[in-house]
Amino acid sequence: MDHATTWRSVACTGHRPQYLPPGSQQWLAGELSRIAVRLRDEHGTEVALSGGAAGVDLLWAEAAHDVGLATWLYLPFPDQDDRWPWQWRDRLAAARHRADRVITLGQRYNVALLHERNTRLVADGNVLVAAHDPARRSGGTASTMRHAWDQGRPIIRVDIRHRRTTLAATRP
Repeated sequence: MDHATTWRSVACTGHRPQYLPPGSQQWLAGELSRIAVRLRDEHGTEVALSGGAAGVDLLWAEAAHDVGLATWLYLPFPDQDDRWPWQWRDRLAAARHRADRVITLGQRYNVALLHERNTRLVADGNVLVAAHDPARRSGGTASTMRHAWDQGRPIIRVDIRHRRTTLAATRP
């Protein structure tokens, strides 16, 4: 294995369920699983970092766990799922139960904690998986991607609109 491309820990960012194109969730879950296997087998990845939010974050945590990666959840505050649909609340509860580590950043809602979570994910990951719709240029996913580029992190870009995955070593 080329140690220059060894990525022990991999963070993931991505859209919430309402921003995923219709019918893309099943494809995305499979693609995240495929990526997790390649990262484990080809890049020595051992730990998957997830922000624990509904949508891509939890799909990543599930895929990583299923392929045998340790999972760490970075939760902005304990009750972030209070207003989520029950399906996503159940998925977060299961992810918490399976997680090898749960980091909770604050005690109650504060938008700054959402940004802190994303900053910590980038800081603790060697690479970032970003599942996004390239037409969306604002919001938490775009902000996290910009931060990762600014920190010199490679980004595995999962284009959920066109269903393709690429490695971006530098900012486009």
